[in-house]
Amino acid sequence: MLTKNSIAYDLVSREQPYAQARQLLEAWGSWLSSLYPWQWFVTLTFRDPPVEKQALGWTRPGWSYAKKGYNQLIGRLQPALGDLVWFRAFELQKWRGAPHIHALIGGLDNEKYAEVASWWWQRYGFSRFLEYDSQLGAAFYLCKYVTKELGDIEFSPGLTKSNACAKVVK
Repeated sequence: MLTKNSIAYDLVSREQPYAQARQLLEAWGSWLSSLYPWQWFVTLTFRDPPVEKQALGWTRPGWSYAKKGYNQLIGRLQPALGDLVWFRAFELQKWRGAPHIHALIGGLDNEKYAEVASWWWQRYGFSRFLEYDSQLGAAFYLCKYVTKELGDIEFSPGLTKSNACAKVVK
């Protein structure tokens, strides 16, 4: 029996917010994975600025720098025809104080991982481009940022219910 001042009551009460967050994460993950036939799961990091820029007061990449880099990547990936579709989540790496990005991308032409990774490395830092596999849970991994207090998520402007459903049906 769960009486108000029992240990069992305290344990259940303490776990309830975590169970609700887990349910939210699972619902978002299921929805996101079914939203579009994703092609890539992407991780992007940013190297620290060179010493000369640090001397001018720029010590870490910030949110606007990260968004600029991400937008340049998206511009580079834009297919000749059709819409590039993406979902991205920003996270602050607490140990570095710098942003870190995860994204799902679809609607790609014949882009090659190595070429894009090389492009990113030359400009910004480390990246990982993987073929999306819905069985590996990338959509659920990205959705943890929905439940984090310092997360920042965004959907591509071209990702609408009608074009997402049309792509899935094809």
